[in-house]
Amino acid sequence: MASGCATSGSTKTLAETGKKQWYKGNTHTHTLWSDGDAAPEWVVAWYKEHGYDFLSLTDHNVVLHGDKSYSVGSDSKLTPARVDLLKEKFGASTVRTRTKKNGDTVMELHTLEELRDYFEEPGKFLLVEGEEITGKTHVNGINIKKRIKRSDANDNVNSMRDQIRSVQRQRRKTGVPMFAHIDHPNWSAAISAEDIIEVPEGRYFELYNGHGGVRNWGDEKLRIPDTDQKWDIILTARLSDGRKGDMMYGVATDDSHTYWVEGAGHQLPGRGWSMVLAKRLTAESLVHAYLRGDFYSSAGVILEKLSSTKKTFTVTPKKEAGVTHTTQFIGTRKGYDRTSKLALDDNGNEMPNRTRIYSDDIGEIFYETTDVPAVYTFDGDELYVRAKVFSSKLKSEPFKAGDVELAWTQPVVVAGK
Repeated sequence: MASGCATSGSTKTLAETGKKQWYKGNTHTHTLWSDGDAAPEWVVAWYKEHGYDFLSLTDHNVVLHGDKSYSVGSDSKLTPARVDLLKEKFGASTVRTRTKKNGDTVMELHTLEELRDYFEEPGKFLLVEGEEITGKTHVNGINIKKRIKRSDANDNVNSMRDQIRSVQRQRRKTGVPMFAHIDHPNWSAAISAEDIIEVPEGRYFELYNGHGGVRNWGDEKLRIPDTDQKWDIILTARLSDGRKGDMMYGVATDDSHTYWVEGAGHQLPGRGWSMVLAKRLTAESLVHAYLRGDFYSSAGVILEKLSSTKKTFTVTPKKEAGVTHTTQFIGTRKGYDRTSKLALDDNGNEMPNRTRIYSDDIGEIFYETTDVPAVYTFDGDELYVRAKVFSSKLKSEPFKAGDVELAWTQPVVVAGK
């Protein structure tokens, strides 16, 4: 078995056993420590109460240590009514407010240590330290031990590379397992697939981000492909060119900011998460599982078992009464058409930061079935195969109105004939 990914030359099974179990977690979350609209204890409570096993609070360019206060006021994200709700939920003694000399009221925000003391339960709920390292590009450092300075690079490639390498340096210095994922590649001006290909240190990216403005499904007018297409372009380049690295894993996250509203378009919690197969609920065990690729990404669909052998790739969604699951097996074959062209606007001008347009050979749907379990038999000429599972069930609080529940496996690298 190749380290860090599944190959069809060996057997790999991801399923709950007596030694391992699935843990549900989110690695992209914001609070009042940066641009979220709720106190950190309110945010953590939401995730714990909704069945999450682990959570990373990843505020922008900050870790939750030291002193930080937030203004209380009718024009603030922290209104007096919300302060009262905190007192009601957690007890008045847990809410620390004070009046400044100018008459303004502020509330002291709880630190990660305080949140851990209040919320963590061994084997039941865990907080994993994190940060959204926010420069030209955004990269989340997971299980970091101290704040990581953002890159000052003004281009995507060097910004991503610098920030990921900073996480790697801290990992080497501390001996603590960590990983970094590239955030929302379709947000704002977008990060092209080619830019990500040029950063082999980047082995994780947000395939699905629940923030309402990140264009997961692409934007035809702006010539931005959906994130599934970007993933296939990246995988195809890397797995057919050893100079570019050997794998890219797809992560689903919330990027939650708003906790007081509902509806598509907002940055709500509960949209995307990882299901990680690990021996125990500790940061070390979870991160090692991520590093092995022992996880899948979900926007609602639960997978009970994933198995790859020399001959087949099997995906088993959890059955639900009245719900149909459609599984697509997707990949690129060796000998694919390598031609591509620039993404041009309606006037024929090249658009900046845009992914090139590739042939339909990249990210081909090899097989689609509603069988459970869904089984794909390798032809042997595939570079890789990944699975995407669609539910017939509409997603609650969707990224976009009309979305159904989804899940994505990590790619299986196919051994040659």
